[in-house]
Amino acid sequence: MESPHVDGRAGATDHDGTERIGPYRVLAPWDGNRNGAAEDARRCVARDDRTGRTVVLTLPHAALADDPAYRVRFRAEAENSRRLGGRWTAPVAGIAPTDARLVWVAHDCFPALTLPAALAAHGGPLPEPVVRALGAALAEALAGAHANGLVFAGISPGAVLLTNDGPRLTGYGLVRAAALDRIGRAGLRGVDPAALPPEQHAGELPRPHGDVYALGAVLAYAATGRAPGDTGAVPDGAAALPEALRAAVSACLSADPAHRPRPADLLQALRTPTGPGHGLPEPVATALAEQAARHPVEVVPDETEPTGRAAGRGPSRRSLTIGGLAGVAGLALGSGGVAAWRATADDGPGRPAPLSVRGTAPAPLWRRDIDFELEGPPVLCGGKVALMVGTSTVTAVRLRDGKKLWTRQNMWSADELMPLAGGLFLNPSGTTGDSVFSAVAVRTGKVTWTERKYDGRKNPAFLSLLATHGNTLWFLAGGGGRSTDRVKPVVIAYDLEKRAELWRTPLPSAGSAGGEQDSGVLLDGALIVENNGLPGSDPIGSEEKPWSYAALRQRDGKKLWTRTYDGVSTDEPGAFRTIAPGGLLIDCKDKTVRAHDLTSGKRRWLFTTKGYTYTKPAVRSRTLCVTDEDSVTYAVDTRTGDLRWRRAATVGAADAMRYSETVISHAGRTVLQANASEVEALDAADGSPRWRFAPVGSGQGAGGFGGYVDTAPGLALVMNGRFLYALPVD
Repeated sequence: MESPHVDGRAGATDHDGTERIGPYRVLAPWDGNRNGAAEDARRCVARDDRTGRTVVLTLPHAALADDPAYRVRFRAEAENSRRLGGRWTAPVAGIAPTDARLVWVAHDCFPALTLPAALAAHGGPLPEPVVRALGAALAEALAGAHANGLVFAGISPGAVLLTNDGPRLTGYGLVRAAALDRIGRAGLRGVDPAALPPEQHAGELPRPHGDVYALGAVLAYAATGRAPGDTGAVPDGAAALPEALRAAVSACLSADPAHRPRPADLLQALRTPTGPGHGLPEPVATALAEQAARHPVEVVPDETEPTGRAAGRGPSRRSLTIGGLAGVAGLALGSGGVAAWRATADDGPGRPAPLSVRGTAPAPLWRRDIDFELEGPPVLCGGKVALMVGTSTVTAVRLRDGKKLWTRQNMWSADELMPLAGGLFLNPSGTTGDSVFSAVAVRTGKVTWTERKYDGRKNPAFLSLLATHGNTLWFLAGGGGRSTDRVKPVVIAYDLEKRAELWRTPLPSAGSAGGEQDSGVLLDGALIVENNGLPGSDPIGSEEKPWSYAALRQRDGKKLWTRTYDGVSTDEPGAFRTIAPGGLLIDCKDKTVRAHDLTSGKRRWLFTTKGYTYTKPAVRSRTLCVTDEDSVTYAVDTRTGDLRWRRAATVGAADAMRYSETVISHAGRTVLQANASEVEALDAADGSPRWRFAPVGSGQGAGGFGGYVDTAPGLALVMNGRFLYALPVD
């Protein structure tokens, strides 16, 4: 059979002229859309010579294949689709690598017919019981996807495949891939206009209720043979729908998203008692058998049956082929159907089987859409509330269930919030712009009190927060752009309950040279502060100076000691420093990680990474983790500096310099590595992979990761764009 001409850039061509795309050998154009049914993506039948499996290979439409932005979005959405669980979504067999000029995604669901091809084979609309079973299966798929924080944004008749063991959804994210959010999508390649919710025509962000509209369009088409936009079709021609489906489908197609049912409610409405007629009509089953016969399974030596998600999904590829051929021989595949088609209608919703494949991310406990761009990781208050920080806006989210407690849009210096005792947090500069700092209630967002006297007039000007414990707050005050040059830098201890100053101690050069002031550290009754110059000032002198810390006694501010550290300099742009348990100063610069005894200044150990480091190391207990430019994470024993393990990210970024960061869970058992593609969880003991999580994005950023990762007790908090996810950890 003649192989299709796909694209000369797809890859190799065998000596016999057979086209190859990645690891797949193209067999033929896919006839899933025969009889002229239009589709906005090209598909072909291909075989993986490594396993003998036949797959459905999907590529961008020819008009979009040369669009670099579309290729990025297409591949990103394909990567995101790996997270889809449940039995009614097409398993992803492979995705084009990041450097491929022709992007593609392979689905392991052959033989299969698109819904238009199935109607063509049947000679008209499908029977009402079949449509009901189809709708119940797809509603179950949507309920599972939405529970995992996924919006399908690509459901259409052409994206629904009918197989011998039930329907399969493909086309994940085609709406997001077609155009960036806020850009009109009417008439764009990759988008079925009849299945596009009205609110998305103008470019609104795809949301779960849009998936419900698209599902209603699919069911209307299956039951009537006409799309919702056709003359006489639903909702204007709701009478054309079978009476048993009319109410449910019409509700899905409501112009007001608020009036559309939830997938779980739709599933209940579509359930039917046990009875005949839910299986594939005989002409459709015969067409599937003919398709399988044209491309029979190639026997490979003792292929191991898949486990995890694929396990229990249905019969093996060989048994599917045999079953399909039996249909050609005249076995009754119509009224009896395939058991999988009746499973949803008879049994109703059920939780998908637990995923046993190591590497599958846990379902998010919740997802919250933040209404503004985040400026940094959350500020965690007591392990119960996360303060989501924007330029001048803060939203409080309850960690138990993701509920938004409040939003304030007049927060100043919102990136410097500090939790306090008594359910409060400190907001520098208050809420009016002329005060110095305010105490705000975590639960309500209301200002409890404001301190205004450290304004650079009678008292030194407030500069930055250092530390807090119980009812005491320590902060840095002095000169620096507030007409207070005559005032030396001082560290001030402040009683939060009495709202009174406890003590102040001047330091010759308190603060951080040439950069932002890091928080102070409370250690063994002392407050450890940087001693390198006022925040934002130039480095001390014009030449390189050693890094310095000063220790003040917490109760009275007495100077205990100052120390410098060999090899640690103030003139190190891009360096990261942190104080680790055990009284260690960790300095991370270029390819070198150094550890010094904080009190004595003596070097403990030195460790070298293969690539440059661009992010702050993470420390928990006796483990330090740092990730280099190649997304390789190193776990180091803080006592000795010995390497415990190292692990490269499973999916690397396409950029030459790969920005990655690492976080260790509160229990210390999981290392979270965030790179430009996903978040990967590693076992802290040996670096072995636990799971990978690719958060949902939108538009150009769909499928990629460009946010922050943090942890709370029992939770991993993942922020991508404006979305916040809570995943169970440890």
